[in-house]
Amino acid sequence: MEAPAPTETAAVGGDGAHETLPRARPGSGTRDLTLPNLIVIGAQKCGTSGLHYYLSLHPEVSMSTPKELNFFIAERNYPRGLEWYSRHFDPSARCRGEASPNYTAYPQHLGVPERIAEVVPDVRLVYIVRDPIERITAHFVHNYAKRREKGDLRATLMHPNTSYVTRSKYFMQLQRFLAHFDEEQILVLDQRELRDDRMATLERLFSFAGVDSEFRHPKFEQVRHSTSRKKRATRLGMRVQRMSRTRFGRRIPRRAWLALDVALPLSKPIDKPSGVAEALGPEVLEVLHEDADRLRAQTGRSFDLWSV
Repeated sequence: MEAPAPTETAAVGGDGAHETLPRARPGSGTRDLTLPNLIVIGAQKCGTSGLHYYLSLHPEVSMSTPKELNFFIAERNYPRGLEWYSRHFDPSARCRGEASPNYTAYPQHLGVPERIAEVVPDVRLVYIVRDPIERITAHFVHNYAKRREKGDLRATLMHPNTSYVTRSKYFMQLQRFLAHFDEEQILVLDQRELRDDRMATLERLFSFAGVDSEFRHPKFEQVRHSTSRKKRATRLGMRVQRMSRTRFGRRIPRRAWLALDVALPLSKPIDKPSGVAEALGPEVLEVLHEDADRLRAQTGRSFDLWSV
């Protein structure tokens, strides 16, 4: 089916002002492909899974499966080509989207805004953020659950191969996109708003996406992906996980593996670590504070409940 012709629609910029944006048009040489006109670019552990889920409930929106296509990352799926990417989008949908928080992981992943601007120059981008220290804490819990720590808390957070601090430098990440996209193409949301004032936040998101902002769904009341529910596999649990991914293991129903976890158990609940700010140290906290202030100036938002 041929992709719908571009049309104009009302959109809401980061400051809440309504602007008229053209619907996304593919770049040169991609006119026969179905490409997204909405991309959630991050940040990691800030509610991108929730956004993807809530957007997918809207009848005018089709979100990709899987959620994170990571297409515009050179070392991930970019080599698969645009035809592979286009197969993840419904050509009949008014709004077609994906959510890949790794798009705002500079300098770990380079060239992402440039590739997006080349392929879908008129795309609308959603960047959801949260208190930088809370994000780092959730990021640590995520990696701790997968046994990716590099030593003690400080050693892990400050390890040069990790992105704990850079992913929380929201203005730095956003600035790279502003070099290639107009302000009106980027909507900045606060995770706290999605949690505490969900309907108003979704209304603003839907308006930005160019779909019916009055749409409501009973599942909008659901909270998605709470970090407090994460568990860390025991060493036996890690061995069982590896076994479950073998050719033999894939023949066993998933519910059997879950029952085994309950019976042994193979994992333990994780408590959020205390002392993350202290582990980062005053110099890093000052860097995060300066970046947060620049984000406040850029967006006109106060983020007054943040710790930096």
